[in-house]
Amino acid sequence: MGVSVLPRPGGQSPVGTTTLHLVDAARPDPFRPERSRELMVSVFYPAAQIDKYPRAHYASTVLIPELEKRFGIGLPGLLTNSYSGAPALAGSAYPVILFTPGAGVSRVLSTGLAEDLASRGYVVVTIDHTYEAPVVEFPDGRFAQFAPMPAFDKETRHRYADARMLDTQLVLDSLAGLARGANPDAEHRELPAGLDRALDLDRIGMVGHSLGGFTAVESMHDDRRIDAAIDLDGQIGIDEDLGRAATEGVDRPVLVMTSQQATEVGDAVPSLDAFWQHTTGWKRQLMLRDSAHYDFTDMPALVPAIARPATKQYIGPIPADRATTLVRTYVAAMFDKFLRDRPNTVLDQPPTDPELVLNR
Repeated sequence: MGVSVLPRPGGQSPVGTTTLHLVDAARPDPFRPERSRELMVSVFYPAAQIDKYPRAHYASTVLIPELEKRFGIGLPGLLTNSYSGAPALAGSAYPVILFTPGAGVSRVLSTGLAEDLASRGYVVVTIDHTYEAPVVEFPDGRFAQFAPMPAFDKETRHRYADARMLDTQLVLDSLAGLARGANPDAEHRELPAGLDRALDLDRIGMVGHSLGGFTAVESMHDDRRIDAAIDLDGQIGIDEDLGRAATEGVDRPVLVMTSQQATEVGDAVPSLDAFWQHTTGWKRQLMLRDSAHYDFTDMPALVPAIARPATKQYIGPIPADRATTLVRTYVAAMFDKFLRDRPNTVLDQPPTDPELVLNR
């Protein structure tokens, strides 16, 4: 039993979900080199016949305590708005969006955004980066705990970023195999009916939060399969080490959304300035007023109002429902505009919401 505190998805389709266990047998894990690199990803997609399928749990009983310890908050037994194993909605192939979280953060903290996009007609794949995420649960019952690092310094973040770039390639290659009819799951578990036919790999976007934002834009620079990217409150580099997307630019569209907290700190400014100087593709930067770094995740919805003062370093005074609505609206508009060629999105006019500032 459980409850759902995540806002309902804003699209028309019900949402199905499943997980995939992906293994790159040719790549030693950078944090456990005695093992091959393996990932867990969640897939969210437009679904049919949901009445026969159970609501998916937000996280396992192992992950919940890890999240509570990391952020200092108590989480109830949560359900999502998705249905485990439901068949994919037939009749169309849907653009694919990859999501990568912030450094040291689980993929589950952006379940709400993934569900919202899936309800609007996208297949969304959220990625856990093994030994960087708090804990990753595998189908055989194993748990890969966070690998302690000497410090969360520039060297550590470079190691994370390097692993993430190759993880992105593994996910894209695995989805290509799935679209050809193969089952990329390491255990070959049964997949939801029609999932292979639901993938339109000619239209791929990527969105990430914090270090995931850097991963999304840098991956698009390196991989022509990615057509559009969104950076949610991340540098495009690691401190003074600018990414190739910043120093060389990209020729495909990028949306940057920043919190007021990060804007006032200013550590992303050098990389964003370089990116704006070198990039020839469409680009836009918006700031969310009264927000902090984790207002781009599910955290505002998960934290009870009474506990918000204790988490002010993570979430800002902006009301949780407004942060959720604005982030979902502009993320969806970005992919509607550039993956579906839809006219007259909110990105085709100056922002009218008082919480948003057009930076450039």
